[in-house]
Amino acid sequence: MTDLHQLGWENYRENHDPDLGAGFLGRVRRVDRGEVDVVTEMGDIRALSDSQRTSVSTAPTTGDWVEILEDPDMGFLVETVLPRYSSIVRRDPAELEQAQVMVSNIDLVGIVSSADRPINIARIERFLVLAENSQAEAILILTKQDLGIPEEWNRVVEGFPGIRSIETSVLEGSGIAKIQNLIAPSHTLVLLGESGIGKSSLVNLLMGKEVQETSEVRFGDKKGKHTTVARELLTIPTGGILIDTPGIRGVGLWDAEEAVERVFIDISTEAQRCRFKDCTHTAEPNCAVVNAVNNGTLDQNKLSRYLRLREELQEQAEKRNLQRRKSR
Repeated sequence: MTDLHQLGWENYRENHDPDLGAGFLGRVRRVDRGEVDVVTEMGDIRALSDSQRTSVSTAPTTGDWVEILEDPDMGFLVETVLPRYSSIVRRDPAELEQAQVMVSNIDLVGIVSSADRPINIARIERFLVLAENSQAEAILILTKQDLGIPEEWNRVVEGFPGIRSIETSVLEGSGIAKIQNLIAPSHTLVLLGESGIGKSSLVNLLMGKEVQETSEVRFGDKKGKHTTVARELLTIPTGGILIDTPGIRGVGLWDAEEAVERVFIDISTEAQRCRFKDCTHTAEPNCAVVNAVNNGTLDQNKLSRYLRLREELQEQAEKRNLQRRKSR
């Protein structure tokens, strides 16, 4: 049995005051094809969620608040998906140009790296854009701190001074209280990162028991298996809600142009001084961004990563516009 307070209902009501119907409330723990596991005050239930068998128009995702009805013939049905106050949206990996909501109603996005492998700054920046676009707060989390703090990690933290960072160690128990304090009593944290970086071990320590399977990382290339197989919502005994996700190496952005500018605020701020409003920061005369790189104020590698993300989103927007014109 889990009451609505443990699921973050009061926090949700601060962001939305939904018009509720005749059903009872629950929060989606896990999504399968056409069905969802929902945590309710009556306990965990399995409910039908596809539009062919129910009246729901929005496909539920992990973290959604939903209204459930019980049909005498079909059992539990998702009647309504309540409005989301935040969501992580990526380009659907199974479709050419379509959005996919990964998780919803999250307050914190934990971007996880490990001290036992190289820190991938390009991947971290991509996840930061996802978080910025989600309307939730990003947090940089390092696991396996007991192995030492990589210099690359320090550079990441210094490069994003406005982003909170936490170093953790499952062996030593360090950093765990900081995460618990951030999410208690009713905030939701989602963890993002590649496989084998210690996310499942971190989840188990936060939960106080083994709820996620862990596996050894291969010695040769430091790569791990996907021990988390689906996005799953968990209620932490000390308060707060956690959503673990399968390991992902890369993720396609979706409609995130403004989020890119906010994450790369040092570049976008410098760009305001460029001579041309549509400056590409490559070959235009009197480009303030290129000048900043030349005088050492901005990093050339960071600028290159920024330009690649902008180009990716511009190509994506052009493809969507082409699709709209063809569908008319």
